[in-house]
Amino acid sequence: MPVPKAVVAGEGRIAAERLRNVTVVRGAVPEAPVATADEAYVLEVGENGAKITAPGPFGEMWARVTLDQLVRLSGGGDVPCCRITDWPRLKWRGFMLDSSRNYLPPRGVKDVIDVMSRYKLNLFHWHLTENYAWRLESKRFPQLQSDRAFLHRHKGKFYTQEEFKDIVDYAYSRGVRVMPEFDFPGHAFAFRRAFGFKTMSDPGVAETAAALFEELCSLASKEKMPFIHMGTDEVYNRELEGAPKETLELMAKAIADGGRTMVSWVPGESYGSEGPRINMLWTSKVSPDSNPGAYFDAIGMYIEDFDPFELLSVAVYHKAARWHDAGDLNQGAIFCAWHDGFVGLPYENLLRNQPVFPSCVLFGNAYWNGRGTDLPQFRKCLPRGGDPLLAEAAEVERRVVAQRDLALRDLKHPFHFLRQTDMRWRLTQSDGTLIAKDIAQATISPGRLNGADGKPLLSPSNGTVVAETWIRSPRGQKVGAWVGFTNISRDHGMVYTAPLPDVGEWNRFGASVELNGERIAPPKWKRPGLKKGNPIADWTPVWTLYEADEEPFTDQEYFMREPTPITLRKGWNHVKLTLPNPVVEGPKRQESGKIRHRWVGTFIPVAGTTDHPQEVPGLEYASCPPSAADCN
Repeated sequence: MPVPKAVVAGEGRIAAERLRNVTVVRGAVPEAPVATADEAYVLEVGENGAKITAPGPFGEMWARVTLDQLVRLSGGGDVPCCRITDWPRLKWRGFMLDSSRNYLPPRGVKDVIDVMSRYKLNLFHWHLTENYAWRLESKRFPQLQSDRAFLHRHKGKFYTQEEFKDIVDYAYSRGVRVMPEFDFPGHAFAFRRAFGFKTMSDPGVAETAAALFEELCSLASKEKMPFIHMGTDEVYNRELEGAPKETLELMAKAIADGGRTMVSWVPGESYGSEGPRINMLWTSKVSPDSNPGAYFDAIGMYIEDFDPFELLSVAVYHKAARWHDAGDLNQGAIFCAWHDGFVGLPYENLLRNQPVFPSCVLFGNAYWNGRGTDLPQFRKCLPRGGDPLLAEAAEVERRVVAQRDLALRDLKHPFHFLRQTDMRWRLTQSDGTLIAKDIAQATISPGRLNGADGKPLLSPSNGTVVAETWIRSPRGQKVGAWVGFTNISRDHGMVYTAPLPDVGEWNRFGASVELNGERIAPPKWKRPGLKKGNPIADWTPVWTLYEADEEPFTDQEYFMREPTPITLRKGWNHVKLTLPNPVVEGPKRQESGKIRHRWVGTFIPVAGTTDHPQEVPGLEYASCPPSAADCN
């Protein structure tokens, strides 16, 4: 993965150790599009060794990545002879990591870049500044590293300029360019605290911010760091965060004078057209018939909004970069990992409480190959069992499992991914009315299920939903299960839609799980009953921080704790999830002040550990009782 454009099987096999010396020929790859021809390659594996034909170093690099995968997927033994021809559809294929709200040590950042490179992602968007902290050292303005610049999260932790330069070089040596982001004028409370600026309109703000961008441009060459991101989104408090247009123009000029292409969030603050600019689209308010200009697409690709089992449908059926399928305007796509909540210690929790590495594999495949059509009816839900379209997801899933088990055996971080497309669930309302059957996934989100017409099957007023599946086990066995009823989207999930369950509860709303008629007890929670609490900061009336936001994530999500022990008997086993859907208090920014807890339930048997899960072998699934003659 990514799936190559063309693979021709050869005859025979070659020992892996004979592939260490590779012949490289510089040359164009026929039929490769102009926009991505520099990354195209032909890899030929024959009985006498390997040969790479590529126009330049990036094509050669991706050929070597593919060769490494062939060796790993072959178990380090004999590699099949073949000829692979390949190139990407999207020019820039990116991942954004927010390590400003929560710090990640340089070794962890390099681990992310390593996996990006393995799956041919070539742009690392690094979100370095936030309200909590300014995470990149400034030698011109050392006050940005003073205690007053930090809130409480990982206080005093930042990247030195030498560490930053080292990471940029490290990434470039692996085919990845770094795009750093200083987020102005919103999300800049750390900047204002460091200098004592009350508002973004204070005298000296514009000149200081511009000087910071000048300093940033001096840290790496244009070849290694071609883009600089200057934020511009979510200015909700105009009095404190609103900046004059002239301030934004001065920052844009500093980026242009540094020879870089500026990137900014859209929707965002408007400003002049100083220098080249790329819009980074982040909200569905940008409609498909709009004209966004030159753009990166990040719409609907924020992985904190997804359960790990929802990522497959997005990566397979969502068309990234939907506007201007080709040409200079379509610059590519970027998926993002925002960590609004506090991850605590160890710092590597930043890579544990979201499915970062499965996303690199899935979106690496999606961005390299592109997609001809968008299928929004499968937004966060897979096609049903029996639908021919499910085969596409099942094949991608098979490949990801192979990557997990073979190509990524040396990964030191969690890889939250299991095969799910062979599962089958049946949904009914509490009165027994059938909603849907043959649902082929491990996380059940009834409110996201669509009918044949593409419209939702349920409205928020439908109340409790019951999800059932029947699992056939080849023998009686004790295994684990991922069981969960909480989807914390990091946008104040613990505060509003998912306050933590109390002792003896699976969630705050009465959800339950039964196996063969017996209730499965919930875990002994580390922080039972945690609720909203009191405000801890008043610097913006919208994104007010609450005490609950600052409790480190521990066991709230099923993929953050060890699997729940269950016993499967030989033959068929019945699993029943009860999913209530109550009205709860909503964020202040919602006019009604009320929202509905989203129906969500996850159940899947697991072998291995949560960080390194495996499928339980030999299980079969059905959405109807095996003895039922009619299950309509």
